[in-house]
This record gives sequence, C-alpha cells and structure tokens, in this order.
Amino acid sequence: MTFNRRSLDLAAPLMPLTDPSASDTQKELLLAESQISTILAIAADAIISLNENMRIMLFNDGAASMFGYSKEEIIGQRLDVLIPERFRGTHHAHVAEFSRSPVAARRMGERQEIFARRKDGTEFPAEASIAKQEIDGRPIFMVVVRDVTERKRAQAELAKANSELEQRVAERTRELEAEIGRREATQAALIQAQRMEAFGQLTGGVAHDFNNLLTIITGNLELVGDATDQPASRTLLKRAADAADMGAALTKRLLTFARRRRLSPQVLDLNELVLGLMEILKRSIGEPITLTTMLAGNLWKTKADPSEVENAILNLAINARDAMPHGGALMVETRNVAASALPFDGAGGEYVLLSVSDTGEGMPPEVIERAFEPFFSTKEPGRGTGLGLSTVYGFAEQSGGHATIQSAVGRGTTVTLYLPRADGELDRVASTSEAVPLSEANEVVLVVEDNAEVRELTLQRVEGLGYVVLEAESGPAAVRILQSGEHVDLVLSDIVMAGGMSGYELARWIGEHVPGTRVVLTTGYAAEETRHDPAAYGGNPILRKPYKRAELAVSLHDALHRD
Repeated sequence: MTFNRRSLDLAAPLMPLTDPSASDTQKELLLAESQISTILAIAADAIISLNENMRIMLFNDGAASMFGYSKEEIIGQRLDVLIPERFRGTHHAHVAEFSRSPVAARRMGERQEIFARRKDGTEFPAEASIAKQEIDGRPIFMVVVRDVTERKRAQAELAKANSELEQRVAERTRELEAEIGRREATQAALIQAQRMEAFGQLTGGVAHDFNNLLTIITGNLELVGDATDQPASRTLLKRAADAADMGAALTKRLLTFARRRRLSPQVLDLNELVLGLMEILKRSIGEPITLTTMLAGNLWKTKADPSEVENAILNLAINARDAMPHGGALMVETRNVAASALPFDGAGGEYVLLSVSDTGEGMPPEVIERAFEPFFSTKEPGRGTGLGLSTVYGFAEQSGGHATIQSAVGRGTTVTLYLPRADGELDRVASTSEAVPLSEANEVVLVVEDNAEVRELTLQRVEGLGYVVLEAESGPAAVRILQSGEHVDLVLSDIVMAGGMSGYELARWIGEHVPGTRVVLTTGYAAEETRHDPAAYGGNPILRKPYKRAELAVSLHDALHRD
C-alpha cells in the first residue's frame, strides 16, 4: 500500500475540486482526517510516527502528557531521546529486525517488557505496538506506547499480597499442625491417665481385700508364736511371718501406685537424702557399675515422704543395675526447675528434679509407653513384680509432682521425678521405739469391724495387750453400745464398713456425744483417707492394715495417753 506525502499532513487545507466525484472523495477524506485527528487528540496512549531515520514526525497529546515534551520540542528529534541509554542498542536491533521482516505490525504483549524515558529523566515500564508502512517508497513507522506503571504496581502489590497470604497460610498450617500435635499428645496423655486411674482403682480394691487377709494371717501367726516354745515351730512361723511381711510390702506398693495410701510428707533436702543413700546404693548396684552424683548447689527444699523418696531411688538404681549386666555408669542428679522449663503442666509452680540415669540397654517406644503400668515387666519371670516404676509414678503423682521416662535402645534410660518446691525449715524424723506398751489400767476397748475373722483376731490381740474388749460388727451397733451407758475408754474401728456408717462418721458421732472416748481408726484401703480430711473427724490416728502387734500396742497406748 502506498500513500502520497500529503496524506500524512492532517492539518493541510484541501484543494477545491471541480469533478463531482472528486468532490465526494475529498469530503470523505476530510471526514476521515477529522476522525483521525480526533482519535489522536483523545487517545491516552502515546502515538508516535517515525521516519526511516527514526526521527519523530508525529507526537500526539497523549505522548506529550506521557513523556513531558511539547510537540515543538520533540518533532524532528530521534526516538533515542525517549529511550533509556542502556536499552538503545537493543532497541535499534529490534527495529532493524522488524524492518527486514515481512510482518507489518507487532501488537502489545508480543515484545519483551521495555522501559521509556521522560523529559525529566525518570523511567517507566511500558508496552509498545509498532506498525510499518511505505509512503512514496519510504518506510514510515507508527508506534503506540502505553504506560503500564500502575499495572506493574498493582501486579507487584498483588504478588506481595499473594506472597504474604501464602506465608500466612504456611504459618497457620504450621500452627494447626502444632496444635494437632499438641491435641494428639494431650489425648494420648488423657488416655494414659485414664488407664492409670483404672489400674489404680483395680489395685486399690485388691489391696484392701488383701490387707484384711494379711491382717488375719499375721495376727494368727503372732498368737501361735506366743503359744509355742518349740524352736522348729518358731522357725516355720518366722518364715510364714516374713512372707506375710512381703505381702504387706507388696500391697503398700500397690496402694502407692494407686494413690490410695496416705503419705507422711516432710520438708526435705534431697541432696542430704541422696548422700545418705550412697553407701546403700553402692552395695546394691555392685562393683562393675560406676556411681556418680551431680547435685545442684542451693537446691530448693521439697516436701515429700522421705521413705518413699528413698524407695524410689533404690528401685530406680536396681532397675538400672539390671539393665547393665556387663557394667556401666549410674548417675543421680538433683536440680531446680522453673515453671517455664517443665515438660508437663505444672500449674505455674516450681519443682525440684531428682533423676536417675544409666547407660544400659534402654527401652523401645512400646515399652516406654507401658513402663509405669503395674505388673508390667520385661524381666525374666521371678525377677521382679513389675511394681517398681509404677510405685515411683504413683508416689510422684500423689506428692503433687510428676514422673517421666526418657530412653532409647542402646543409649540408656533416665527416670526423672519432679517434686514441688517447699518453703520452711527441714523436718527431722523421730526415731521409733520397738517397745510394746501394755494396758496400764485395764482400759475398755470397743473393737468395731464388719469382717468377722478380722474382728475375732483383733479381739484376741487387744485382749493379749491387757485391755478389756467389747465388739461391734458395724458403726450403728457401736453407737447402740455407747448409748447404752457401757463404759468404753477407746474405740478401735475400721474405716470402710457395711451398715451405712463409716469409721469416720462413727468417730464424728463419738466426738459429739461421748467426747471423752478416744478413737483409733484402721484401714486396709486408704481411698477413704484421700477423699476425706481426718481433721474433720477429730484428727484421730489411723492404723494401717496389716499391722503388727507392736504397732497396735503403740497406737492404743498413745491414743489413751495423749493430751
């Protein structure tokens, strides 16, 4: 297609024509030129015409507004003035390539992103369309330039928003994953706690019945022993009594695990207690094992039952010894632990850590999960009851603390007790006397027990201590005896009884109606102790089954002679 040079001069006046058809053509051309002028004037994009030398021949209002040049300043200037210097070489190459190609036009978006330069030197991103024409044998280029600064800014903001959104989604996903992990851990801990509670209820009930049986056995063995002088018989009786004592120790450990046994907590210095056990520990673990301690300076005091702490350390040391048959290292550590460093929910409190670590065989995860369960053991039959770790766990929980296990196969095991921090002065344990005090004035003791065999045995044992005895099979029966006017100096009553009245309720009735009568309570199942505060029933002493004759004698004597 060719045009004459005049067709580009949109402002030139039209020559009058005499030919009517020429006149119509002239009018149409005038109309077309007017429309083109209007389009050039209102177009927001820059429309630029270039000659073969890349000099600007047409520069519309949109271009003037975009680049900051007036038409008078820019017409005749080379296109390079509108291109940043670093892009001019690339631009010339693209134009030369386009000139040689058969393609007549390239639309916006078909070229790589370009940058344009304003009169004040600032640069901006742009898109350009280019078309070529030939007029009178000379190439003419038409360029349309669009400022895409706002689009780029919007795209950048959108990309930033998407990136931030993705980041927030990723963070939220991590939070959700962490929360799911925490909930799963909490659920697992809840299930474990429910299992342990079920075990506790079961073992507590078993221990209650077992203690009654042991009370009968040990009591009758004592009575038989008092009635015979034959050495052979005494030897057999001692063996039976020792076995009964082992059964009593077993039920005590069951009740400790089940948190059904009332402890005797005292303010302790764990460092002193550990140092006092060192000699026993060395003898217990044997020569092939190296025993060391890492005791914290300025260790906080804690409040716990000292005998249970000693039992826990010995149990853990013996377990460690069994896990190191060819020798190894055993370390006992104490440390203060702030609330923020606890591996469990310590309700914001501070704790004293006591841990026993070994370099033994370690445990796989499935064993760790069950290690605190009673009667669970990986030892050979006959080498353990499976109550060592469960007793440690029950003692820690009942003391207001916690117990944890960290172990890996081939890398050893660490069992850690967390005991609550305590303030105040250290308690000193009073020594116990082995003397058996007898009745001093033939005091009258009313024995209240719903188990007939236990009641019969207790009557014999109390009578053998020099007391006058009465009996009642229930709390209401005891009340009737006391209401009858019968003189009674002391009531020895079981806590858990049939008949609708517990030993605590009987003690409260006695305190209200016959306050001069003393009370001693007995139990083989200490769940009642954990559910009730004995101070609410007069703070009467409790004798725990199975008890020996000496323990019974001391309890009765102390109750009768206390202020």
